[in-house]
Amino acid sequence: MNHAYIVSGEGTEGRRVPVGSLMVIGRGNVCDLVVTDLAASRRHLEIRPLNGGWECRDLGSRNGTLVNGRPIASCRLEDGDEIAVGETRLRFEVETIADENERQRDRTMFVQTVIDATGHHREPPASRSRELLEAAYSLMNSLSSSFNQCELVDRILDTTMKAMRAQRGAVFFAGADERLRPCPECGRVHTIRDGVVQPADLDDITISESVARRVLRDGENVLYQSARADNGEVDTSLSIAALKLTSILCVPIRTQDRVLGILYIDTDLADHEYTDDDLLLAAAAGNSAGLALENVRIHTDLLAKQRMEQDIEAAWTIQESFLVNDWPTDDPRMEVYGLTRPAKVVGGDFYDFARLDDELVGMLIGDVSGKGVPAALTMALLLAEFRLCATGAESTAEVMRRLNERMVARSRRGTFCTAALVVVNLATGTLMGANAGHHPILRIKGDRVSSFVPASGPPLGILSGVEWQDASSVVSPGETLLLYTDGIVEARSGAEPTKPNGVPREFGIEGLEATIRRTADRSPKGLIEAVLADVGRFCEPAAPHDDCTMIALRVLDRG
Repeated sequence: MNHAYIVSGEGTEGRRVPVGSLMVIGRGNVCDLVVTDLAASRRHLEIRPLNGGWECRDLGSRNGTLVNGRPIASCRLEDGDEIAVGETRLRFEVETIADENERQRDRTMFVQTVIDATGHHREPPASRSRELLEAAYSLMNSLSSSFNQCELVDRILDTTMKAMRAQRGAVFFAGADERLRPCPECGRVHTIRDGVVQPADLDDITISESVARRVLRDGENVLYQSARADNGEVDTSLSIAALKLTSILCVPIRTQDRVLGILYIDTDLADHEYTDDDLLLAAAAGNSAGLALENVRIHTDLLAKQRMEQDIEAAWTIQESFLVNDWPTDDPRMEVYGLTRPAKVVGGDFYDFARLDDELVGMLIGDVSGKGVPAALTMALLLAEFRLCATGAESTAEVMRRLNERMVARSRRGTFCTAALVVVNLATGTLMGANAGHHPILRIKGDRVSSFVPASGPPLGILSGVEWQDASSVVSPGETLLLYTDGIVEARSGAEPTKPNGVPREFGIEGLEATIRRTADRSPKGLIEAVLADVGRFCEPAAPHDDCTMIALRVLDRG
């Protein structure tokens, strides 16, 4: 038997993903293997079994698919072939297990040697129990290697029915309302009749629903041995009699704590009744199938988690591109630097630096409510609109008002944002700022620390028609302005709490000011790095629970 795998390349080193009956590869999170390469299309290519081998087919991708360096529309894959999607490299591998070796491996548990009193070997007697044990072991072994739900259910039916020499069977899943449901993966019911496995629609299958629902509701193993009593009269069970069934076997497919569905087997042959031994084998199959399906669910959840992590990493890459990281060094009148360290891969904090004209520069900092991708999307929207709102605005309060109206109009699920904005005239030292529910800006001159621009209104995105007030002052050469988010001052101590009520200590404004005074002569970059280092040490052995973001500007000699 051949098994195919895709070994992922750079960025997810070491992942070996089984191809199964179909594998779709692309950037979309619904793909079986997700690649974060920006050159990949959402559904880029697929790999499927074909005529005893495997075929790779491009799904009309934007940038095409290469196999061993050559562009393809479709081609047959061989062991060791390299598939290229943009800069991502994937390796196709085939693992071959000889059928005879596989059967031999299945038998190793049941090899027997019988030696009589004379020392001669003789064949062990035929045993139905031995046949059933071999069948159960073979079933469990075959179910342990599949992570494709539909393929797994077909194996359950095929292996069980062969072992029991059964006529007809089906696997149903349990609905929340205790009704029978088709396979949630393909939307069909997996059935088998006379050794042929085939899908069917739920409405096209006639079974004894009274038996099936009893097993589904109570988790019992049910064996109905004859539709006729000893006196030859038809049994009073209308559903069974109407179907002219001779014998029914129905067992739950269960995990440790719930019933996932049922394995239903019946026959209408007069000379074919299922036995207690068949019931034991079917029950073993149901338990094994339940564990195998639970493994499939766990495997699927892990893949979904990996896809989500890849999506989040991609979101952070995009988010990071919105933040300024190319700081100006050609203006002798100032030094500026900013940095964010999200608590999760994607954060809700942001900052921006903008040259409004030859003399005016602006700094914005903010903290979007919530975490993860929704906060990141809101952050990206605010950064894009900040530049638009700042154009032609006569004051920082006017910028805040414009941002607020846009955010109120587009806000969903109660999202809001605290923000602080400051504008500096590098020629005159004039300072103007506005604050929407954020921490005040810190002014640093030598070892003196003072605050500027307290909040004059609520956060952005809560109410329409709100007005904020401008604060103004003059900044002197050598003075530094520091903007920060609450992740800095609310960082929690990783040591044992020292407060009487057991609440962990916070880094606080006192800790921030202590670090500032110790490092007052450093550049904005040096100051921010020193604060983050102190916060990290304060939180050890844990990491800060919230995003930590700062931006600082030092005004130099105006010349």
